[in-house]
Amino acid sequence: MELLGDFRGHVSSLEPDDDAVDAAIAAHKKVRCQLKTDEQSRDAHKMTFLSGSYARHTAIHDINDVDVICVLDIDTSITEPEIVLTWLLGVLSGYYDETRPQGRSIGASAEKGVWLDIVPASAISADDGPLRIPDRDAQQWVRSHPKGQIAAATGKNDATDGYYVQTVKLIKAWRDRLPTEKSKPKSYILETLVHQYIGKPSSHARAVVNVLEGVQANYGFCRGSATVPQIADPGDTSVNIAKRWASEDFDAFLDQVKSAAQTARNAFDSTDEAESRKLWRKLFGANFGQ
Repeated sequence: MELLGDFRGHVSSLEPDDDAVDAAIAAHKKVRCQLKTDEQSRDAHKMTFLSGSYARHTAIHDINDVDVICVLDIDTSITEPEIVLTWLLGVLSGYYDETRPQGRSIGASAEKGVWLDIVPASAISADDGPLRIPDRDAQQWVRSHPKGQIAAATGKNDATDGYYVQTVKLIKAWRDRLPTEKSKPKSYILETLVHQYIGKPSSHARAVVNVLEGVQANYGFCRGSATVPQIADPGDTSVNIAKRWASEDFDAFLDQVKSAAQTARNAFDSTDEAESRKLWRKLFGANFGQ
């Protein structure tokens, strides 16, 4: 059964509360102003904009982090990524007590528990187009298109009458309940899989079934092959978002998808409301339908 009211209530329970939203807004506005006006960064600063799940409206619960892209006037052909990351760390350390270098960004702990991920970037052509961002592990600049990702999410959400964003939240909540860390893919991989397989659902239940069965049908045969297929970024199809997904982690995820897809199908097909709710709770927890 589709249990429309149960799903609406569960999606509502996943939404960040007003305090978390207000804290995120205050934190990103502050750091963006700092980057624009600081005497070390203002000459290179071109623009900043929000990215990540917060910007795509797919964050759940307390908003774990806020991604800020800082587009800089730099020549990536002669400037090493590590140099830019170290420089940005120095700028942010003047404002935040806790900062740390990360794979593609500098993290900073802002007020009220908000974690900021500041990603330096250089435009490939236009400032609102694909960017080059640093990859510390690969020691090179890599292509990314954060604004393309936002546009793709917005377009898919419009095309699905709002089900896309809400289904991403549901699938993230399901992912967070999986038994091992290996089986839990990064959030943007989940978003992309929802983007690929959500179809045009008429309910949350149908959307969840579409996604889980779609992943199982299209990737299940790869299980145990020691390879991870390319998964194109909806915001820039030239980018493979799965290039760092370890094959053993991919297999662990697919194991969970296989079981979840069958549970979701049984819950959807059940004509007994209590039995259907019991099955959906296997995926979403005991609070589903409360």
